[in-house]
Amino acid sequence: MGITRLLEKIKLICDTHNGKDTFCSPVSPEQLAEWEKKHNAHICPELKEFYLFTNGMNSRIYFSSFRICPLEKLIFQKGGVFGYDYSKDYMEIGNFMGDGSVLCIDRNYNFFAAYEGSNIEELSLENLLKSELERLGEEID
Repeated sequence: MGITRLLEKIKLICDTHNGKDTFCSPVSPEQLAEWEKKHNAHICPELKEFYLFTNGMNSRIYFSSFRICPLEKLIFQKGGVFGYDYSKDYMEIGNFMGDGSVLCIDRNYNFFAAYEGSNIEELSLENLLKSELERLGEEID
Protein backbone atom coordinates (compact mmCIF):
# COMPACT_ATOMS: atom_id res chain seq x y z
CA MET A 1 0.00 0.00 0.00
CA GLY A 2 2.86 2.39 0.72
CA ILE A 3 3.83 4.61 3.64
CA THR A 4 2.21 7.72 2.15
CA ARG A 5 -1.21 6.08 1.71
CA LEU A 6 -1.10 4.60 5.21
CA LEU A 7 -0.21 7.96 6.77
CA GLU A 8 -3.04 9.61 4.83
CA LYS A 9 -5.47 7.05 6.28
CA ILE A 10 -4.20 7.61 9.82
CA LYS A 11 -4.61 11.37 9.36
CA LEU A 12 -8.16 10.88 8.05
CA ILE A 13 -9.09 8.69 11.03
CA CYS A 14 -7.67 11.28 13.44
CA ASP A 15 -9.56 14.08 11.68
CA THR A 16 -12.90 12.23 11.62
CA HIS A 17 -12.83 10.56 15.06
CA ASN A 18 -11.73 13.34 17.43
CA GLY A 19 -8.06 12.39 17.32
CA LYS A 20 -5.21 14.86 17.46
CA ASP A 21 -2.40 14.91 14.99
CA THR A 22 0.56 16.96 13.98
CA PHE A 23 1.98 16.23 10.55
CA CYS A 24 4.80 18.64 9.72
CA SER A 25 5.55 20.02 6.28
CA PRO A 26 7.29 17.40 4.14
CA VAL A 27 11.00 17.36 3.38
CA SER A 28 11.88 17.82 -0.30
CA PRO A 29 13.90 15.19 -2.19
CA GLU A 30 16.69 17.77 -2.43
CA GLN A 31 16.68 18.28 1.35
CA LEU A 32 16.87 14.52 1.89
CA ALA A 33 19.79 14.19 -0.53
CA GLU A 34 21.55 17.13 1.13
CA TRP A 35 21.02 15.59 4.59
CA GLU A 36 22.42 12.24 3.45
CA LYS A 37 25.44 13.91 1.89
CA LYS A 38 26.10 16.07 4.96
CA HIS A 39 25.89 13.09 7.32
CA ASN A 40 27.47 10.57 4.94
CA ALA A 41 24.47 8.31 5.50
CA HIS A 42 21.67 6.61 3.57
CA ILE A 43 18.24 6.55 5.17
CA CYS A 44 16.20 3.39 4.53
CA PRO A 45 13.53 3.73 1.79
CA GLU A 46 10.59 3.56 4.21
CA LEU A 47 11.89 6.46 6.29
CA LYS A 48 12.64 8.43 3.13
CA GLU A 49 9.02 8.00 2.04
CA PHE A 50 7.90 8.99 5.55
CA TYR A 51 9.95 12.22 5.49
CA LEU A 52 8.74 13.06 1.98
CA PHE A 53 5.20 12.96 3.42
CA THR A 54 5.88 14.65 6.76
CA ASN A 55 8.95 15.94 8.58
CA GLY A 56 7.94 14.26 11.82
CA MET A 57 4.55 13.43 13.27
CA ASN A 58 2.67 13.05 16.50
CA SER A 59 -0.81 11.52 16.41
CA ARG A 60 -3.17 10.42 19.15
CA ILE A 61 -6.49 8.66 18.80
CA TYR A 62 -8.31 6.51 21.34
CA PHE A 63 -5.59 4.82 23.41
CA SER A 64 -2.94 5.02 20.72
CA SER A 65 -0.18 7.50 20.08
CA PHE A 66 2.40 7.44 17.33
CA ARG A 67 5.43 9.76 17.18
CA ILE A 68 8.47 10.02 14.90
CA CYS A 69 10.97 12.87 15.19
CA PRO A 70 11.81 15.38 12.42
CA LEU A 71 14.69 14.65 10.02
CA GLU A 72 16.98 17.24 11.63
CA LYS A 73 16.92 15.22 14.89
CA LEU A 74 17.86 12.01 13.07
CA ILE A 75 21.55 12.24 13.99
CA PHE A 76 23.62 9.81 16.03
CA GLN A 77 25.06 12.09 18.67
CA LYS A 78 24.61 10.03 21.79
CA GLY A 79 22.67 7.06 20.47
CA GLY A 80 21.22 4.35 22.56
CA VAL A 81 17.85 3.17 23.75
CA PHE A 82 17.80 3.07 27.54
CA GLY A 83 17.27 -0.35 29.07
CA TYR A 84 17.96 -2.53 26.03
CA ASP A 85 20.92 -4.75 25.21
CA TYR A 86 23.27 -3.34 22.58
CA SER A 87 21.51 0.03 22.91
CA LYS A 88 24.61 2.02 21.98
CA ASP A 89 24.08 0.82 18.40
CA TYR A 90 20.53 2.23 18.21
CA MET A 91 18.93 5.62 18.63
CA GLU A 92 15.32 6.26 19.62
CA ILE A 93 13.44 8.29 16.99
CA GLY A 94 9.91 7.92 18.31
CA ASN A 95 7.41 5.67 19.99
CA PHE A 96 4.24 3.81 19.27
CA MET A 97 1.98 3.38 22.24
CA GLY A 98 -0.44 1.06 20.42
CA ASP A 99 1.84 -1.87 21.18
CA GLY A 100 4.28 -0.18 23.56
CA SER A 101 7.23 -0.07 21.21
CA VAL A 102 10.14 2.32 21.03
CA LEU A 103 10.95 3.20 17.41
CA CYS A 104 14.62 3.44 16.60
CA ILE A 105 17.26 3.36 13.90
CA ASP A 106 20.55 1.55 13.79
CA ARG A 107 23.79 3.24 12.83
CA ASN A 108 23.02 2.45 9.16
CA TYR A 109 19.70 4.35 9.45
CA ASN A 110 17.53 1.25 9.13
CA PHE A 111 14.22 1.14 11.01
CA PHE A 112 13.89 -1.00 14.17
CA ALA A 113 11.59 -1.31 17.16
CA ALA A 114 12.11 -2.37 20.74
CA TYR A 115 8.99 -3.82 22.30
CA GLU A 116 8.53 -3.58 26.05
CA GLY A 117 10.84 -6.07 27.70
CA SER A 118 12.13 -7.61 24.48
CA ASN A 119 15.09 -7.23 22.17
CA ILE A 120 15.46 -4.62 19.46
CA GLU A 121 14.24 -6.05 16.15
CA GLU A 122 14.34 -4.84 12.55
CA LEU A 123 10.88 -3.71 11.57
CA SER A 124 8.89 -2.63 8.56
CA LEU A 125 7.36 0.80 9.11
CA GLU A 126 4.73 -0.12 6.53
CA ASN A 127 3.69 -3.23 8.50
CA LEU A 128 3.56 -1.24 11.73
CA LEU A 129 1.26 1.36 10.12
CA LYS A 130 -0.94 -1.39 8.61
CA SER A 131 -1.32 -3.05 12.02
CA GLU A 132 -2.23 0.27 13.60
CA LEU A 133 -4.87 0.95 10.94
CA GLU A 134 -6.40 -2.49 11.51
CA ARG A 135 -6.47 -1.90 15.26
CA LEU A 136 -8.02 1.55 14.82
CA GLY A 137 -10.65 0.05 12.50
CA GLU A 138 -11.62 -2.37 15.26
CA GLU A 139 -11.85 0.50 17.78
CA ILE A 140 -14.10 2.49 15.46
CA ASP A 141 -16.47 -0.42 14.76
